[in-house]
Amino acid sequence: QALFGIVQGGRFKDLRIESAKFIGSLPFDGFGIGGEFGDNKKKMLQMLNWVIKELPEEKPRHLLGIGYLEDIPKIIERGVDLFDCNVPTHYARRGIAFTAEGKLDLNKSEFLKDKNPLAKKCFCFVCQNYKRNYLSHLFRAKEITALKLLTFHNLYFFNSFVEKIRKRL
Repeated sequence: QALFGIVQGGRFKDLRIESAKFIGSLPFDGFGIGGEFGDNKKKMLQMLNWVIKELPEEKPRHLLGIGYLEDIPKIIERGVDLFDCNVPTHYARRGIAFTAEGKLDLNKSEFLKDKNPLAKKCFCFVCQNYKRNYLSHLFRAKEITALKLLTFHNLYFFNSFVEKIRKRL
């Protein structure tokens, strides 16, 4: 287990910097950066720029509640090591699979005849063993197995996405 100090301060630059300096001076194992980012991504990145430089570089920094695919590269580039978000599981529960080509909505009838894996270049056990038509059928039949399989695939996709970014940096 690790104990993280949380940087707060809302949308106020002075409060965020003051909080980061104070929390960063304490002997925590890592640091969380608190929310109010979701509605303005430009402001989120600006706030990260204020805060990150005030936190020790050798300790992990976790951005709380952020994790849309389009945000992840920008967050990592600014020095965030960890983040959490319910996007992969939230979308999976609604029949959406993430792929390198974009999101697939398995609720659409077109997938009932599609015998391709969710993603051809994905190595998760779902893509290796199940086809889009079967997964689409499971969703339409409201089988809980569909939720489990799609959740696993989406988590694998997000993890692979982050792994590729980290290798580039």
